[in-house]
Amino acid sequence: MSALLGFAASAALAQILTNLDNLALLLALVVATGPRIAVGGYLLAQAVVLSAALAVALGLGGLPLYWIGYLGLVPLALGLRGIAAQWRGQGEAEQQVPMRRGLMATAVLFLSLSLDSFAVLTPLLADSAPAYRWAGLTGASGAALALGMGGFAAGSLRQGLGRWAARLEALAPWVMLGAGLYVLSNTGTDLV
Repeated sequence: MSALLGFAASAALAQILTNLDNLALLLALVVATGPRIAVGGYLLAQAVVLSAALAVALGLGGLPLYWIGYLGLVPLALGLRGIAAQWRGQGEAEQQVPMRRGLMATAVLFLSLSLDSFAVLTPLLADSAPAYRWAGLTGASGAALALGMGGFAAGSLRQGLGRWAARLEALAPWVMLGAGLYVLSNTGTDLV
């Protein structure tokens, strides 16, 4: 039981740390448009990302089991690319936030920033035994919900929120690197 909780916590941490770019945008949109549209779009996008990650993970069941671990190369490569971009000083440009957005447009905006979450969670879920897969999905869903509720709470603060979230975004490539190495390694959560 504690192994399942630990795996759920690690998936939650991966979800949080790969969503720091979304968190920065969420806080900016809360300031610009208010919390209802911003949080609703964020939660809708995360539901799509988590559902797609699970669907792809389940669809990979036809692959030979020893191939699934190689999916860890995707977050590993994205993490290395992000770390290299940080060292070169790229990725520090500020995003322009339009003042008015609808729910669907906001969700699409969040989806465009969620490839890293998808790239980390898909191999993590695909390479895990079914009980761990569901624990990971539960942990990641809980983390997404907690970030969304944090967006509602931040709605009352509204000033200076985006600055600290943007600084935390520098951790995301390191999380992808770690998740890629975890999936590539043979651990107790694997199918084989």
